[in-house]
Amino acid sequence: FESLKEMHVEVSRDRGRKPKVAVFMGTKFSTSTQLSERILDLLHRSDLSALPAHTRDWIRLQAELSKLPEAGRLLVESFPYEGRAHSCVYGFAGRGAQQTLGLLLTRRMEEAGLGPLGFVATDYATLIWSLEPMRDAALIDYGGLVDGLDGWLAENALMKRSFKAAATIAGLTPRNFPGKRANARQATFSSDILYDTLRKYDPDHLLLDITREEAMRGLIGFGRIEEMLARTRGRIDHVVGDRVTPFAAPLFLEVGKVPVEGAGAEALVAAEAARLMAEAGLG
Repeated sequence: FESLKEMHVEVSRDRGRKPKVAVFMGTKFSTSTQLSERILDLLHRSDLSALPAHTRDWIRLQAELSKLPEAGRLLVESFPYEGRAHSCVYGFAGRGAQQTLGLLLTRRMEEAGLGPLGFVATDYATLIWSLEPMRDAALIDYGGLVDGLDGWLAENALMKRSFKAAATIAGLTPRNFPGKRANARQATFSSDILYDTLRKYDPDHLLLDITREEAMRGLIGFGRIEEMLARTRGRIDHVVGDRVTPFAAPLFLEVGKVPVEGAGAEALVAAEAARLMAEAGLG
């Protein structure tokens, strides 16, 4: 490689080294709301001849075995796989928002005693596996998710990190500089202590409002979930099947699975311990 000029790459022969061949390894791109709308519109076109044959077959098989996601509606699928109950929520809200949706839904499932074990998210869907199936899609309602968000944020390190930045700007906590240490006469306050104190005694404090707004806007993209819920307005299609659906299948190969440490995981550990005790003759 010598240089790059406009649309031309200039190279020269080099016999002393092995040639390097440029290879595209693929990438992930984030979906915008406009792109999501175009995808949903494409799924319901009568003429799919512009798509590759395998993609057309994939879409048609999804329509036969389950249902195609629709604009203005939220599709939720529930099915068993390898001894676990699975639920797939097609929100088309982007990866960040779908991950947040996974956190909030697993929290609500934990409260409902469904024993969520983990989830994985893509740009278009969130797949959750649990001990018990999600029989009531009403878990996905705006009020419940907002309440779940408040509880999750309050207990999460994400909120405390945002509060620390706000407290530093407000002058409540000193900014740390490399090599500079406070002397013994200087009183320093932990931002975590300030956060817990305000939550307990002044939950409507301006700093907590600012912290929550920053966490929701800049770090977890809850606005996308709000937009999704406003777009669907409680119109939920809950499909209960007996097998993995075509659209849900790729999520099983997705990296970035998030485990949920809760009652479900504890139940699995207890069951395994009981099995081992029985095999050892100690049960």
